[in-house]
Amino acid sequence: MRELPDTYLIQVMEDVIEDLHGHVHRVSNLSVDLGRGLALGEDDLDRLALAGVLHDVGKIHMDPGILGKPGPLDRSERDLMERHPELGFAMTRNRLDHKIAEAILYHHERFDGGGYPFGLAGSAIPILSRIVLVADAFDAMTSTRAYQAALPVEFAVNEIRRHASAQFDPSVVEIFLQLAEINALPLELSA
Repeated sequence: MRELPDTYLIQVMEDVIEDLHGHVHRVSNLSVDLGRGLALGEDDLDRLALAGVLHDVGKIHMDPGILGKPGPLDRSERDLMERHPELGFAMTRNRLDHKIAEAILYHHERFDGGGYPFGLAGSAIPILSRIVLVADAFDAMTSTRAYQAALPVEFAVNEIRRHASAQFDPSVVEIFLQLAEINALPLELSA
């Protein structure tokens, strides 16, 4: 795995978001592995590495009480949380490669068009975003969060398999399942 730059944004994110360091690096590592499995070039693998680390950078604008809320978010809190991709894009679009900023902006778009912030579908969603979505979803399920204990890896793998072609790009899921088959998925130490 390539070395990532130690940026001020990453340090700020780590101060604001619980277990951010572990989460973003696992997302980054899995994103690169998925991109490699899809035969992306070195430039896109480098972009994935940084997009994986910075995909949640917009959350530094969120109320820590919402980020660490132990129960479900109410509608207004969810609306605020769903703004983090756009905030992250605004923070990075003039500072980073445009494909990295786009990966941040679209990393919650669903393959079937049911995601946010724009409801894009299929190939209208950049491939880097489709990859980060799978990596982020897997880590979110298998990591302990304020609102949920870590779920079993087998459960998370089955959820991603089950939602291929709906939430997730089936070509990315295919590579993900290959990695799962050989036990090559990055996991939180307590998972």
